[in-house]
Amino acid sequence: MKIKPIIFIKTTVSIGLLAFVFTRIDFSQAWTQFKHLSLPFIILALVYYTGCQLLSCWRWQVVLNSSGHSAPMSSLLNSYFAGMFLNIFLPGALGGDVYRVYRVAQVTKDSEVALVSVFLERFTGLAALSALALIGLPPAFQLIGRWDIILLFLACVGALLGAVLLISSPNLLILAEPWLEKFRLGKVAARFAKIQILLRKFAQDRTALAVSMGLSMLLQLAIVYYHYLVAQQLKIPISYLQLLVFIPIIVVVTLLPISLGGLGLKEGLWIYLFNRIGLTTEQALLLSLTITALSWLLSLPGAFILLLDSTGFQLARQGKME
Repeated sequence: MKIKPIIFIKTTVSIGLLAFVFTRIDFSQAWTQFKHLSLPFIILALVYYTGCQLLSCWRWQVVLNSSGHSAPMSSLLNSYFAGMFLNIFLPGALGGDVYRVYRVAQVTKDSEVALVSVFLERFTGLAALSALALIGLPPAFQLIGRWDIILLFLACVGALLGAVLLISSPNLLILAEPWLEKFRLGKVAARFAKIQILLRKFAQDRTALAVSMGLSMLLQLAIVYYHYLVAQQLKIPISYLQLLVFIPIIVVVTLLPISLGGLGLKEGLWIYLFNRIGLTTEQALLLSLTITALSWLLSLPGAFILLLDSTGFQLARQGKME
């Protein structure tokens, strides 16, 4: 099988960044802190994050219901687990969402509704993350005290808000369309235009919109708290408010399509942020790798789901839907 150049480049970047990081840490110090991670806590963390997944499924169900369709929670949760597995082990970040579209389309018998429901579920999460980033502005100035981090944070807030406005505003999309065409993203503009029509229909259901946004805010705050719990278990002295500043930065920067699933880039960014507030490289890498390892462990049920559904797996690998 021929490897695409972009996949080769992303893999090379990830390996290079990880190699750079691993040559600059004290493994004995990292291991000493890692031993604080007990089996009962690991079980608690997995149960907690599964609860976050259930919140995501509830939000997804609200979006589906607003379109006149429905899907059982078990089916949505299964697709989430499978999507987590695909996003970790397949090149690129679309495999999991493509599979989710495929699974819900089997239930609703409407591939367009399935596609839009996944998009809107992601969109409300993006909007909530934007709001969370704005909430993080006061602690960014009061707690961090580093202008480079503050400027990086403001850039990420701007990127989030810009993405939300581009997706939701027809006028802004018209202005941006020539630039998207220059970068050969005309199909993206056409898809956004179609999505905007359906988004306006969704926004008319104010109850669904309010519930979806409320669940998204709760989910984003819960994810920050999840990082905080892991950090506390590892004896890493970082506050919840500091993580409230860091998480939006991590999310936005690792979306850049320059590495394999954000590997290497994410670890390097954690190290940079931690070093700027007086924490060590070992602490940053330990938190990042622990979160990653826990997500891998939680995604294992997705492997069994995919084994039972080889067709959906092939579609996700291709990154497209017919």
